[in-house]
Amino acid sequence: MNQVTVLQEWSQARAALSASLSTRAVGIAAGRHRTLSGFYWRPDLIVTAAETLGGDEDTPVLTDSGEQHARVLACDLATDVAVLRVSTPFAPAAVAPAHAPLEIGAGVVFAGRSRRGPLVSFGAVRLAGPAWSSRRGGTIDQRLEFEGQLDARFEGALVADLAGTAQAMLVAGPRGTLLGIPASTIERIVAVVEQHGYLPKPYLGLRLQHLWLDEPTRVRWGRTSRTVAAVAGVEAGSPADTAGLTAGDLIEALDGVVIEDIEVLATRLGQTQPGQTLELLRRRGGQSERLQIVVAERPAPRA
Repeated sequence: MNQVTVLQEWSQARAALSASLSTRAVGIAAGRHRTLSGFYWRPDLIVTAAETLGGDEDTPVLTDSGEQHARVLACDLATDVAVLRVSTPFAPAAVAPAHAPLEIGAGVVFAGRSRRGPLVSFGAVRLAGPAWSSRRGGTIDQRLEFEGQLDARFEGALVADLAGTAQAMLVAGPRGTLLGIPASTIERIVAVVEQHGYLPKPYLGLRLQHLWLDEPTRVRWGRTSRTVAAVAGVEAGSPADTAGLTAGDLIEALDGVVIEDIEVLATRLGQTQPGQTLELLRRRGGQSERLQIVVAERPAPRA
């Protein structure tokens, strides 16, 4: 009899936790029949996986109280965090982000939503590692992998601990892995969006191309890569122009990071914020020189 009582209490606790988290989960309409997930981070702000939106400026969202449209404020592919604003705020307080990182073996709840209603599943932390960089150059504050087999509707879902505290956003990783974008990373993006109303993009005003080095030159310059980022052009009035860069300059390092190719430079720049000062190592005429360059905000496209 005691064993049955314990199991009943455990089942009731799971059901109560699921119900609490389900009200905060939303569905993101990604076509006539396909849905993904998201969740409230502020009463009027929803976060979801950036790659699911495909550049949309607004999208229908399915909430606990019905369908409404949300405006896409930011879509940061580097961290895979998108921020949406809804006109009807979520009545209860938004999910409180975690203060302590998840540990390996900890139990978690995945909460999402489809057109047919809430989606909930339980799992555990399989890997809890240090900070890492995404393939697009975003800094993710903790490496999180989860046990479980979830369908595509859970992409962008809330990952909470068993106390109901928001810990991460669920995203699909390589080879079927379930990854989590930690709460601290989400909060960093949301805070910037709240301040500006959008996510400022870093900008230097450089047009670059790969330059191949012959073997003697590579060895003489002490480089491991056969390529170097060469300046093909500089936009007038840009940070690069102000710093004195011109076509033909070679970019060897940015803020202490060796620039092996254009992709490395783009990755490093993607980790900066407008207003930040970087040290750039330039090679011109066979001589290297250190320059200070202030990152600006990328200008809006001309109409």
